[in-house]
Amino acid sequence: MKYIGFFLYLLITMISYPLSATTALLKGELSHSSYQVYLEHNKLEPGQTNWLAVRLEPKAGWHTYWKNPGDSGAAPYFIWAGAEGITVGNPLYALPEPLPVGPLMNYGYHAGSTLLFPLVIEEAYSSLETASLNVEAEWLVCDIECVPQTDTWQLTLPVSNETITSNNTLIFSQARTQLAEPSYWDSNITISNSDSELLIFADKLDVPSIQSAYFFPEADGVLTYSDDQQWEWDTFGLKLKFARSEGMLSPETTRGLLKLAFDDGTTQSYELEPNLTLNVRESMLDPVPLSMPIWQAAIFALIGGLILNLMPCVFPVLSLKAFALISANYKSQRSRRNEGWAYTFGIWVSFMAIVGVLVALKAGGAAIGWGFQLQEPLFIGFLILLMVLVSLSLAGVFYLNTGVEGAGQSFTLKEGASGSFAKGVLATLVATPCTAPFMAPAIGYALTQPLLVILFIFSMLAFGLALPFLALSYSDTLARLMPRPGAWMEKVKQGLAFPMLLTAAWLLYVYDLQAGSQAALFMVVSAITLSFGVWLYQQTSHVVGRGIAIVALIAAIILAVSVSKTMPNTEGSVTNEGQLNYSQIALESELSSGRAVFAYFTAEWCITCKVNEQVALFTDEVQTFMADNDIKVMKGDWTNRNAEIAQILSKYGRAGVPLYLYFPAGSKTPKVLPEVLTKDIVIEYLSNNS
Repeated sequence: MKYIGFFLYLLITMISYPLSATTALLKGELSHSSYQVYLEHNKLEPGQTNWLAVRLEPKAGWHTYWKNPGDSGAAPYFIWAGAEGITVGNPLYALPEPLPVGPLMNYGYHAGSTLLFPLVIEEAYSSLETASLNVEAEWLVCDIECVPQTDTWQLTLPVSNETITSNNTLIFSQARTQLAEPSYWDSNITISNSDSELLIFADKLDVPSIQSAYFFPEADGVLTYSDDQQWEWDTFGLKLKFARSEGMLSPETTRGLLKLAFDDGTTQSYELEPNLTLNVRESMLDPVPLSMPIWQAAIFALIGGLILNLMPCVFPVLSLKAFALISANYKSQRSRRNEGWAYTFGIWVSFMAIVGVLVALKAGGAAIGWGFQLQEPLFIGFLILLMVLVSLSLAGVFYLNTGVEGAGQSFTLKEGASGSFAKGVLATLVATPCTAPFMAPAIGYALTQPLLVILFIFSMLAFGLALPFLALSYSDTLARLMPRPGAWMEKVKQGLAFPMLLTAAWLLYVYDLQAGSQAALFMVVSAITLSFGVWLYQQTSHVVGRGIAIVALIAAIILAVSVSKTMPNTEGSVTNEGQLNYSQIALESELSSGRAVFAYFTAEWCITCKVNEQVALFTDEVQTFMADNDIKVMKGDWTNRNAEIAQILSKYGRAGVPLYLYFPAGSKTPKVLPEVLTKDIVIEYLSNNS
């Protein structure tokens, strides 16, 4: 009997010796927990990977959290900084345990946990004796209440050309026994509206006598944490079924840990990364069905087209139309009507051309929307050159001749059907980035319908844009109200050049954001060269002079095309301080934290967006209200093409920007704000839906 006691004493001594002999790089006691940091090898070998172990131990009765804390809590958080050449990888977590708290289910550790961090040391450290790391550490410990634990660590790590094993071996070996094994089974998870199903293609003979199976997902959206998990064997393998709450977002990843318990009391855990089959409508990118009768969409399109005449982006073309109407009182009724229908036809043809390209691209799988052409630097460059040429023609520097109606007649200014048609085309080109009230729902509805419905809705939109000019062309009374023509008309014509130059300046600003400042500079050079070529061609009839003019024209076009096809500027517009750039992952992260979120989608070429931002969103009153109510603001910049933003616009029935979404705290279902905003509308809307 005494021998048995001796051997037990010897065994305990052998086991406990390594623990007592361990050497920690750092130890600490905080209010509700303690920590220790260990290095696996006493020397860091350059070019190799060493390991750090961070042991977090809450006080009795309290717990810490896994990387996915479940319904509440927070994962440990570490920020590593220090000497260049040391890379600290993501930690390896031990298998967590379910931690039920009332109606909630969390994932974490009651008895503490050890996180293993890989350290990669570069060859550059071969001549150094030590390396240092600074760490900002934060973790949460909870019982009935929760207390954050924060500390700043400075770790001094020895460096050598040979690896020296420390006496911390047992700590690391024990930590590794708590890790899940890589799974050698394939798996698939199917996520639908109200439940999820995980299928592991395992043979029952490989894992007999299973008593229970439990899956710990790494991301939200896979299952409802607090509901029971059901498991069974079927024809293909081991199947687990989970409930899923209404309104959950799609998971960022399907990775997780599978824990199997056996009849003999043992357990085993495996790392899984199932293939995903997604059959949910709750995802942020899934389309919301639009219920709207065709007649209502047609009326919205007509009204939207009418209001579009008053939008700032159409103002330069309105000035051209106004000048044409000034001379309408000495024309015959038939001539006025012909010009009215020519203008209408120019708008309609342009709309149909844009819609045709839009439909074709969407059918090919491109995620684009209304105003897509203004996301192309090449098209913006074309508009810049066109606006500069038209403005110089209006100012009398030169004339854009067609050779049909005589010299001195500008194509966009001359009388007759061809000039009116050209003004209709120009109106459409600059009007497409604007979205008037009523217009966005109609376009969003139309793009989900068959081709004939799409053409009908956009025809109504084109007719609405053309209707004021068409009505004037048919009304003798309105024609007589127009002022009489005279010498003053030449001065008015020259004055109208300045709105066109302002439009060119605005387009150059958008071009700079899309293609970069260097490309914008070359575009200015191209515009000047093109203007010089047109002016020189009209100033001389000599072969040499016109040859130089043609060379200048060709050089300007080549320069404009080449700089517009360079890599677009990926920085986009500036995001205000405190705002986040929109991404689905960032949005889901904020919503999962239970915070209220205001997401606005804009573009630098969208005048409606810019007006809303200046008169409502960026005012002191609205910004103060959002700060006081802890509303996180996210910006989705659609200046350049962005498939993710195009998809979320489509989900909420928008073919283009602006779009304003408010997610109240704790809700993943947004409230959609109106397209035209004021300070009072925003504040009242957020107050009533908070």
